[in-house]
Amino acid sequence: MTTMNWHRDLFRIQSGKMSVLLFVRVAIAVGAPLFALVLMGHVPAAVAASATAMFVTMSDIGVTRRGRIGTMAAATLVILLGGYIGDEFGGTTGADEFFILASAFIAGWVSNSHPAIAAIARFGALATAAGAGMQVHDSKAAVAVLFGGFCAIGVAYAVWIIHDVPPDKDYIDWRVGVRRAFAGADAGVWFAVCYAGACAVSLLAADLIGLHSPYWATFAVIMVMRREGMVSFRLVSMYMLGTVAGVPAAALFAALTTGDPLGHAAFATFAAAFARLGFALNAALGYLAFTVFLIMVTELARGSAVPAWTLVLTRVYDVAVGCGLALIATLLASLGNRPPAAQPGTA
Repeated sequence: MTTMNWHRDLFRIQSGKMSVLLFVRVAIAVGAPLFALVLMGHVPAAVAASATAMFVTMSDIGVTRRGRIGTMAAATLVILLGGYIGDEFGGTTGADEFFILASAFIAGWVSNSHPAIAAIARFGALATAAGAGMQVHDSKAAVAVLFGGFCAIGVAYAVWIIHDVPPDKDYIDWRVGVRRAFAGADAGVWFAVCYAGACAVSLLAADLIGLHSPYWATFAVIMVMRREGMVSFRLVSMYMLGTVAGVPAAALFAALTTGDPLGHAAFATFAAAFARLGFALNAALGYLAFTVFLIMVTELARGSAVPAWTLVLTRVYDVAVGCGLALIATLLASLGNRPPAAQPGTA
């Protein structure tokens, strides 16, 4: 297999039984820590645990059980590190921007090295931005992150007992992947600079472009700008459509909860479980569900069970600006790099 096609079929689901198992797996992995900690009154910790479980589950990449568990464990630790750095330096002028941009640059640099490494780096960048933007300052958050990762790994292993690990190709040997990551293989400085540069604009020029919450624009850049978008801008448009549409969809679900935090958590869990199936069906559906999950758990942490429509409208603008920056950065990156083969759906 060529190194340019390592992300082929990453989200393919091979049977109807697997679809059901994946839905149930994500629902339990995300919902168990979310509901447990909400019921215990630790809402910020519940958000940290459920988001970690979601990211770690999406980092389940590999061939053997040992390799996949190792990838998910590494993702848990990177998310913990990114969240800690973001939370610790988020209130310091200049420091939060530096660490977010550094994590984004690394994610861009390793984006075409190995599918697992690329996923871990991207979720680490998201965790850094989330830690800086949310400023939870909850002493239980670090334990919650580890708890969320443990839940994701434990549920994955239970599902593997029911339905064995499906045979798959080894995309790239881990040792080769690490060497490629250090070398920035098939990505290079220019793509990483464009990737981090789009994040920089969303953070450093927030007042100039009228952003209400620059971190949401940064989330959009991190998720929407992808290597495969340099080949097919139709893919980028699908990512953008799903991300922007996820904002009003989240507002609708939040309104249906009528202020009940448990109802809020239920919709967030459903969105998380559907996101994995959505990526297999259509990239836009996957991004829509993923965005709904992020917004639902974020508003739960803010203590806003039903976000006001004014907040929704401002968030739509922030996310749309982030998507626009991702598109512009993708266009610039395509001028300086030979793009990879276009494949949707990498983590």
